[in-house]
Amino acid sequence: MKKTLILAVAVAGALTFAASANAGDAVMSPKAQEQADSHRTVSGTTPDMIDRSIKSGSPKQVEFAAFTRKVSGTDSGIDLANAPRPNLSAKDPNYDVALRENAVKQSNIQVAPLK
Repeated sequence: MKKTLILAVAVAGALTFAASANAGDAVMSPKAQEQADSHRTVSGTTPDMIDRSIKSGSPKQVEFAAFTRKVSGTDSGIDLANAPRPNLSAKDPNYDVALRENAVKQSNIQVAPLK
């Protein structure tokens, strides 16, 4: 009695394992099978564009730290806010052109190197 019970449990376990191995494939429609196969295959030609390096701090804190590392004097842009104002009226159509010219003249200032 004990041997037949152990044998029955072993056979039932083997059949359960064999039935569960391909349980999803047998009941899928052809279209579902085709979609499942397309999800399984990956081309592998797409480069990984995600930055996975570990950074300490919150994203806002990391961005602020990168922003403050930049030296403001090395920017090659034109500083219109601190440029000398032209002698024209602000309503004059050439005011913007004159302001940009003044800003470009101011940005070409050269500083002597320190010894």
